[in-house]
Amino acid sequence: MVVLLDTRTVAPTDRLPAISAVLEGTTAPCEVRYDDNPERVFTRIEAWRLGSLDVWRNEASGMRMTRETRHLRADPDGRVAIAVQEAGQSLINYDDADPDVRAGIGGLICVDLTKPYDYAWRGMGSAFCISVTADQVGLPAHVVRTASRQLRTSPLYGLFQRHLLGLAHNTDAVAADPAATGVASASVDLLRALLASAAHDVTFERSTIAATLLVQVRAYVQQHLREADLTPGTIARAHNISQRHLFRVCAAADFSLEQWIIGRRLVGAHDDLAQASNLMVPVSSIARRWGFRDPAHFTRRFKATYGLTPREWRRIALSESADA
Repeated sequence: MVVLLDTRTVAPTDRLPAISAVLEGTTAPCEVRYDDNPERVFTRIEAWRLGSLDVWRNEASGMRMTRETRHLRADPDGRVAIAVQEAGQSLINYDDADPDVRAGIGGLICVDLTKPYDYAWRGMGSAFCISVTADQVGLPAHVVRTASRQLRTSPLYGLFQRHLLGLAHNTDAVAADPAATGVASASVDLLRALLASAAHDVTFERSTIAATLLVQVRAYVQQHLREADLTPGTIARAHNISQRHLFRVCAAADFSLEQWIIGRRLVGAHDDLAQASNLMVPVSSIARRWGFRDPAHFTRRFKATYGLTPREWRRIALSESADA
């Protein structure tokens, strides 16, 4: 995690320019206004990078961010941001003819950065946000625009809400984990499914909803790989479905859940064994760290995958590292 800005370390006369500069880099160019005088303004912005995913948290006193046509001309590359409100209540308005879209604590707000908008909250507030390019979302602009005004109409709203809240509560751990890239990819897939569903455009809705459960399962597994009790049963319960339904979804996608979990765990153990900082950690401990309770089973699966035993791989990896 990187703290991009904490106004408690900035002189009052410099706070507004500093806030604008940081927000331009984390979201998009916009005009920022605060309810308080500069000496009472507070903003703290934290940022993470998960694969290709930009992640950030903005905690601030009452403020309004306005993105106008002139800002769009200076920033032609479209992005889509979606935030979960952690404190306070936020609102966004895209057009005076449309009602405000509001989000209380735990609520989601999608910000279509390709269009002008007003985004604000009163008093102290905090929002946790992920931001992706329009190309990553892979949906037409009109679908994103429609969905952003009616997110709550999607049956996937609660699924994505839980995913984003879980990421918000464990961001540092996820960012440091070898599986971070997979979590980022799953987050983008879930966002795409949410937007297609909320827009109620049958052209995109059917295919994305069909894939959503499997995407969510993959994301859940990535975040719980180190837990030894990660089983089809616990995964099914976490998603309020039966094991039979879980296996049916996996079979339809020709996807072996058990083998995929083992494969991802082996990748994590493979990376840990190559780290000099883990030199004094027994191989059996690293195996348990990645959910392998039986050291002999771990060794067999590791050798079958990589052609070397864990100890052989560790010796070669650390030797090459020392020679570099």
